[in-house]
Amino acid sequence: MKTLFILFLYFTLIISASSKEEKEYKFNWYPIIDIKDNIINFPDSSKYEIYNASGVWEDNLGNYGMMKCNIAQLINSSKEISLDGYCEATDSRKDAFWLSLKRNSFNNAGVGQAKYIHAKNKYAIFNSKVCPYAALLIEGGGVFKLACKLTNQEHKKLENK
Repeated sequence: MKTLFILFLYFTLIISASSKEEKEYKFNWYPIIDIKDNIINFPDSSKYEIYNASGVWEDNLGNYGMMKCNIAQLINSSKEISLDGYCEATDSRKDAFWLSLKRNSFNNAGVGQAKYIHAKNKYAIFNSKVCPYAALLIEGGGVFKLACKLTNQEHKKLENK
């Protein structure tokens, strides 16, 4: 009986420990950027831009959808930026989440912080979660890569079934 209790305790601890392990969630977005005439140029070669970006996204769990953002950035004369943006994303099943993007780095590439400010249904696990992201801009578009650490339970809720 003592051996059975020890085995039960052992398996309970293993299950408990494995449920607390973290897994990586990866999110990729491929936006098209529309700047138009929303640019203010300053005499010192710095400029302020407001632009829209939209495109498809995918994650490493089989989810995909569309995301659109409104972004404002100040680019100083050294080509460093201060970026502030807000995004709305919807997946193929009409579940949605909203992000704020912050970045202080170089203009065409850099890293920043994405904060989930609202999330519905299966994405509710992201509410208030802050995740690092990297962005690379190419002419007319770009690549956005976000990575979050999730518990096994959170990861399982996002799996596309």
